[in-house]
Amino acid sequence: MKEIIYKSDAQRRLAEVLDELKIEARYSPSDELFVLPEQAIMIYEEKIPDLEKYKSQVPQERILQIHADGSLTNERYEARIKRCDKCKKFFVFVKEKGQKGVFSCPACGSSGMRFLSNNARIPGWYGEKKQTIIDEREAEAHLDACTAECEENIRRVISKLKGGVRYVAATDEKAARIKELAKKYPNMETVIKYILQSFETASLKANHEIAFKPIVLVGGPGCGKTSFVSELCEIIMERKGLKVDLGNDTAAFTFSGSDPSFKQARHGLIIESMFAESKGQGPLKNPVIHFDELDKVKGDQNYSVETLFYSILERSTARRFFDNYIGINVDASGINYIFTANKLEGIPAPIINRLRVFNIENYTHEQLKECVIDNCYKAWLFNNEMEAQWLPKVLSSYIKERILEECHDDPRSIEDAITSVFSATLREDSESGHKIALFSPDEIFAGWKKFRGAKAISGQRWKLPRGFVKEEKGGEKNCVEGLLDLLGSA
Repeated sequence: MKEIIYKSDAQRRLAEVLDELKIEARYSPSDELFVLPEQAIMIYEEKIPDLEKYKSQVPQERILQIHADGSLTNERYEARIKRCDKCKKFFVFVKEKGQKGVFSCPACGSSGMRFLSNNARIPGWYGEKKQTIIDEREAEAHLDACTAECEENIRRVISKLKGGVRYVAATDEKAARIKELAKKYPNMETVIKYILQSFETASLKANHEIAFKPIVLVGGPGCGKTSFVSELCEIIMERKGLKVDLGNDTAAFTFSGSDPSFKQARHGLIIESMFAESKGQGPLKNPVIHFDELDKVKGDQNYSVETLFYSILERSTARRFFDNYIGINVDASGINYIFTANKLEGIPAPIINRLRVFNIENYTHEQLKECVIDNCYKAWLFNNEMEAQWLPKVLSSYIKERILEECHDDPRSIEDAITSVFSATLREDSESGHKIALFSPDEIFAGWKKFRGAKAISGQRWKLPRGFVKEEKGGEKNCVEGLLDLLGSA
């Protein structure tokens, strides 16, 4: 039999759909038409057929176009594919756009018809790509070979890596929040710009997934790199990100798992970052991992950790990352890595070559005064559970200068300096008799209450105060009900 050559992907796909659903159809290459004889339907793609030619064969409304997105429509009508639950056959039904219709099976008359989809588009038109991070057949074969004492625990871990993957997606809301970080971390503008570029790329991806080359932020203590990365990861992940402190001489098996025959053996952090969060969910393809203090990794002491980085930082090798505990390869190529370090000296060159380096400058005096102190003050209020109505809503320029003088422009000491200036400016308000602090002399003179903060309203749902409902014989009656009764009797 001569193979039919279709003139477009849409025609070929439609032929596959009709064949799979066992809907009788003939294709006319000369007219580029599909003809469904039993249902008196004709389907074309781009070339508009000579309607007069087919007028005697089918009504005009039953000549449909197959569009590039897999929908079957014409100017007034659209087609739906339905299946009869009784005779198990698929049929194409045509109805006017926007109108509801009741359909019965043309073969057996049954009303038990089920839509293949709830619109005119053929489902799965572009094909379905199920991405996984493990080979489930390989996993089952490995589990069959495991000892009985290990199998249950390993199976539990592997179950969190099974199924179609999920993605951390780029959204406009996340991008806006990342832009806001520039106000808090003015020395991170180049890093923020780079991350936002990855968001722009993600907007054109099918799953809008966030992906960027591994990066390292290099800067002295107190430049804000660690706290910035923590906040950045939380925005991207919409939860606390995974942070690993490399300064604690972390062993390689922490990342790649330990042999299950060892006592206290467990899986590694690399695969844990991708675990499904709940039953029925797939694993996460592109989490973010933050490695802090990269400069503390030394080749002679942590050689195994160093070689691990050579593996996971290259996408080609990360696709077959081996976790010693579960004993199978995992696709870890989607994980995003952010490193922080005080300096590049001592970090092996092959690792640096795999990273995009951002040198983070220390804050200037003006940046500390205009941005950093404000955020430290908010943190100080929160961490110490301070009563905001007796303190400034925003610190004045005078108080900020005193704080920076106290901490010698060291951002790590700002909160301690706020406490010191708090004590130095503490005074009693002559009118209320309450202690107030951190107001400048000008604010005191102008009336400190104009500059104070407000007591925050609880985020909890409001409830009637205790004791408002009174117990009475024969049941409960609250004060509002009692007042209404009294007004009614009057």
